[in-house]
Amino acid sequence: MKIGVDARPLTYRLTGIGVYLEHILDTLQRIDQINNYYLISNGPINYNLNNTKWVKIEGKCKKKLLSTFWMQCRAPVLASKLTIDLFWSPRHHLPVLLSPKIKTVLTVHDIVHRLFPNTMALPNLLVERLLMRWSLLRADCIITDSRSTADDIHKLYRVDLNRINTIHLGIPLLSRSVAHNSIAKTALPEKFFLFVGTLDPRKNFERILKAFELIKPERHGIHLVIAGGKGWKNKAFLKMLKRHSLYNSVHITGYVDHDQLLSYYTNAICLLFPSLYEGFGFPILEAMSCGTPVITSNISSMPEVAGDAALFVDPYNVNALAEVMSEIVTNEKLRERLIEKGFKRMKKFSWERCAADTIRVFEKVVSN
Repeated sequence: MKIGVDARPLTYRLTGIGVYLEHILDTLQRIDQINNYYLISNGPINYNLNNTKWVKIEGKCKKKLLSTFWMQCRAPVLASKLTIDLFWSPRHHLPVLLSPKIKTVLTVHDIVHRLFPNTMALPNLLVERLLMRWSLLRADCIITDSRSTADDIHKLYRVDLNRINTIHLGIPLLSRSVAHNSIAKTALPEKFFLFVGTLDPRKNFERILKAFELIKPERHGIHLVIAGGKGWKNKAFLKMLKRHSLYNSVHITGYVDHDQLLSYYTNAICLLFPSLYEGFGFPILEAMSCGTPVITSNISSMPEVAGDAALFVDPYNVNALAEVMSEIVTNEKLRERLIEKGFKRMKKFSWERCAADTIRVFEKVVSN
């Protein structure tokens, strides 16, 4: 079987979908010695191949804003020339002009553009609105990271649930030894809450700051560390933060690599992840794998991922968030229970299972 893969997330700095694609491809290279894979992108693909049946096909269009146009125009031609049996898009959209003879699998991680469109950057919102509905209709099979996302697709797009396969993700692999060596080089506060994610409104950072203010952190010497990409629609928040009385207790690091991120997880009091919506939520499992307690939202996919191993809050209730933050700080036995449950919970997620289930979807689609 010849499988074409939209590999654009590996052309740019890794974020959520890129992290997913890197890890599942690593596992597919190892466990699938039968099928041929063709990684297709508009620009250089920052990914190493060690399977002789894998090939990278790289275009010369490096501009991210033009990547969708390039994929729509070039991928159908390349797929036909290579006699691809199946085209897999791990990032929400399929090439419109792809030959009807080619089977397709579409992975959808979330539908933010329908549920929280005002939290998206305009170019991304326009692309999602333009291509998502058609891609869902064109796909022979749809993969989602969570049952929550599958249900949302079913309700909002009237897609038959029999066409949707939920395949939970694994945990991004972080090198403990490297990260521990980097701790000494990192200016971390002694006690801090940690938030991990792109700084966009869906991540609920304004309510996180309000809750942080309510627990009187200066009395306890507690800080807040916000680690992630610079995001969008946050200028008013960042401007306000510069004038805030807690400005010196809030640390916005920007994007950090995996090894540095582990030092943050390992040293944090807990992870704050009261997002308004998530298709999965990597930071929940990352924190658990590091022995870090988790506070997260009681909506969307987050209870599905966290199970009984986190403290849940209404993400719109600032007072409730402040209460559980205070409890985490003062109740050591609670922290110990959450850490123990987190280690048990993380074992339910693996890239081997994710990749094996994905291969089964490919085989089923091509055989039908």
